[in-house]
Amino acid sequence: RGESVALALLCLLFAPVATAQVFSLEEPAFEVLAKSADYELRSYRPMVVAEVVVQGDIAAAGKEGARLVKDYIFRQGANESMDAGQRAEEKISMTVPVTMEKTPEKISMTVPVTMESNAGSGYRLHFVMPSKYTLQTLPKPTDPRVTLRAIPAQKVAALRFSKFSTEANIAEQTALLRNWMAQQGLKAAGKPQFARYDPPFVPPLLRRSEILIAVE
Repeated sequence: RGESVALALLCLLFAPVATAQVFSLEEPAFEVLAKSADYELRSYRPMVVAEVVVQGDIAAAGKEGARLVKDYIFRQGANESMDAGQRAEEKISMTVPVTMEKTPEKISMTVPVTMESNAGSGYRLHFVMPSKYTLQTLPKPTDPRVTLRAIPAQKVAALRFSKFSTEANIAEQTALLRNWMAQQGLKAAGKPQFARYDPPFVPPLLRRSEILIAVE
């Protein structure tokens, strides 16, 4: 009981921080077509993403992938040769969620960048770009590992949960979402994606995480 009280107090302490982290961040626009408890069928508008494919488990791949895409968003890393004014002008606003999709062992990216893993699978991580941008108006990535991709309007099945983002928990939530889709007569049109809305220091019980699967 004492541990429960302590955890509750900790959640209350961090709640304002967690809310502040995401309150002002843009999310992809969608309409809820159907809802049942924590399950939703959504209709998303077209969007553009900046993405990278990285190897490793979900923790290592998430950290490295986020670093590469954030370098692009904040015009750092390979862009350090820009003057300060140019970097400030081309800085892109952060959005949520950060989305990860498991890839097979062989991974092909947009030509001319090709990657192939010989030691297990990895993840494709992407950030949705602010809605005011198009492929034509976004700054071009100078790091060849970062690519831009337009995603057309789509319907997506979603399950929201608040747990540690371990591979076991993600697999469990994915199975639950697939079961719900089967009950609704929905057929998958893409791979499951794990979406994170909060930074790692937000307590697990306050995190907003989702499994997303595009449907036909």
